[in-house]
Amino acid sequence: MDAPGAPRRHLWQEVLVLVLIAAEAVLQLVLAESSLDLWRAGAMVVLGVALLLRHRHWRWLLPVLLTANALPLSLTVLIVVTYSYATRSQHRVLTALMVLLAIATGAVPTMLLVGDEPFLGVTGLALVTLVTVASAATGMYTSARRALLAELQERAEQAESGRAAAEEQARRAERTRIAREMHDIVAHKISLVAMHAGALEVNPSLDRAQVQDSAGLIRQTATTALSELREVLGVLRGDEEEAPLAPQPTWEDVRRLVTTSQQAGITVDLFDFIDDEVPDPLARTAYRVVQEGLTNIHKHALHTKARVALIGEPGTELVIEVSNVLPKGFTTDLPGARMGLSGIETRVTHAGGTITSGPTDDGRFEVRAVIPWPTAT
Repeated sequence: MDAPGAPRRHLWQEVLVLVLIAAEAVLQLVLAESSLDLWRAGAMVVLGVALLLRHRHWRWLLPVLLTANALPLSLTVLIVVTYSYATRSQHRVLTALMVLLAIATGAVPTMLLVGDEPFLGVTGLALVTLVTVASAATGMYTSARRALLAELQERAEQAESGRAAAEEQARRAERTRIAREMHDIVAHKISLVAMHAGALEVNPSLDRAQVQDSAGLIRQTATTALSELREVLGVLRGDEEEAPLAPQPTWEDVRRLVTTSQQAGITVDLFDFIDDEVPDPLARTAYRVVQEGLTNIHKHALHTKARVALIGEPGTELVIEVSNVLPKGFTTDLPGARMGLSGIETRVTHAGGTITSGPTDDGRFEVRAVIPWPTAT
């Protein structure tokens, strides 16, 4: 069935049908030899007007019009009815029956009108059959073409929708990646700054040299955090979809994290059993795990004893353990969130590893990550 509003969009088609019907009726009147010819001309006009309703009531109207056309024998009605039914009907058997009906309603009266002229009768039958079959074939082709175009349009809309969803998912993933990177940078560095500043605040008796050392550490840490944060934010201004985010730490930076925490006054021991070269992707994941573990210690367990253990070799697994003695009644003004742990969980899982965190039986809080360490090729 035609889509709503189709008759308005194809008004010129309706005008053309009426013009052709009117031309046939006028020709019939000009050639009229009896009152029957006058009736036929009038019937043509009535059928032509009725054709305007074919878009809405085609299932029953078209067969009725085709049968009624046996009296006026309008070629326009025959073509339009057969074509319209073939374009709308999805049942080829019914379309074939309509073709046979059209041939019968057109050929039988034609044979009766020619009387004793067999040649004219055969010619009329051939003409009616040819016109009917051609109209039906054109209608079926149009129907198939419309269905194909509709399917292609639907596929294009689905592809466009899928592409938009994929782009939105990629943007969300990139925003999450940038947010994690900013958290890793800011949380660790700012926690060190806050700890140094807190030490200056609660120790007014420090001499000038100690104050200068602490102030220098604060300045250096803040400058480093600002520089790294600027590099991360630079990705937001760039055009590359997958631009690398800074910093991109190496294995030496993992050890340096522990040294920096020790310089900040945290009692943390490093148990490093790694003798082989660690691949950069694995080192970056390990760096974030250790960084998050130490950051949480800075925030929530500043006055406890901590340790970092690094164990593994190529072809097996890299085990990272960051733990501290559970503090008793210690509180901090620094905000805590699950974003850091959630971020390293995602990183470790993406690397094919597992990570656990929580209190242990010996009174410690431990973050333990186990990551596959592939053999170098």
